[in-house]
Amino acid sequence: MSNEIREFTEFKSKFTLRIQKKLEGVLSLEDNSIGILDAMRYSSLNGGKFIRALLVYSTADAFKINVKLLDQVAISIELIHAYSLIHDDLPSMDNDTIRRGVPSCHIAFSESTAILAGDALQALAFEILSENKYKGISDNMRLRWINYLSSSIGAAGIAGGQYLDLLINNKSTELEYLNYIYSLKTSSLIKSCIILPAMLTKNITKDEFLKLEEFASILGISFQIKDDLLGYMCSSTTLGKTQGKDEQRNQPNYINLLGLGKTEKKLEENKKCIDKLLKDLALEKSMLHNISNYIFNRSF
Repeated sequence: MSNEIREFTEFKSKFTLRIQKKLEGVLSLEDNSIGILDAMRYSSLNGGKFIRALLVYSTADAFKINVKLLDQVAISIELIHAYSLIHDDLPSMDNDTIRRGVPSCHIAFSESTAILAGDALQALAFEILSENKYKGISDNMRLRWINYLSSSIGAAGIAGGQYLDLLINNKSTELEYLNYIYSLKTSSLIKSCIILPAMLTKNITKDEFLKLEEFASILGISFQIKDDLLGYMCSSTTLGKTQGKDEQRNQPNYINLLGLGKTEKKLEENKKCIDKLLKDLALEKSMLHNISNYIFNRSF
């Protein structure tokens, strides 16, 4: 095992445990008098990889930011991700019965409970992000965080992307339009994982910030392309969700538009591009480089 892989493995273990404990803490503080917390916990703590939180902490490491200043960001983004998966699986959306190897939230509880649990997770995310916990985070910074994150999940982000994704079901589409959908439904939240921490940096130029945004955008789209590839190649057991779901729904994705070989080539091209961007930012040996390798090389 190389030093780089060993370092990232240790980093991943450390911060996976950190975000798990943080999520357990915020979800145990909620009033469970009406029982909705069970569904919220089920969807937030049940076997996730916490890649988005790891991206937050990797960015903090790359820019030498005290990680405790970014716990709120990591927690909020993971809660939003959990909410988006609950709603994504609903019968009126992708109608998937398996998530992370167990029954989807609406199957384990009920459709109405799943909807409300998702709503509650989104609300909790912004409650946490708005808390005045550290002197190192100004009121203005929290407002900037809230503004950026809320825009990334609305009509110009996750919600808009999911809407367009449903529109192209059973229809042909162009690759450029599919990329646009991926930039909204997946890349927008990935970008938040990197840009919100970067807002705390004081010595980054406008050009460097734009390059970081480009890196985050390409990484986010590549994340979804990799999901397309894994959905085609891996079993439901490995994926933790239904294998070949897009094919069952006749949903356009990279595999059925480009084929296996060209999809793999596109990922290779994207990886070269983000490696160059990281080198331009003098971050080629950072945790951001390590976690991008992990995202491109993951098997589920």
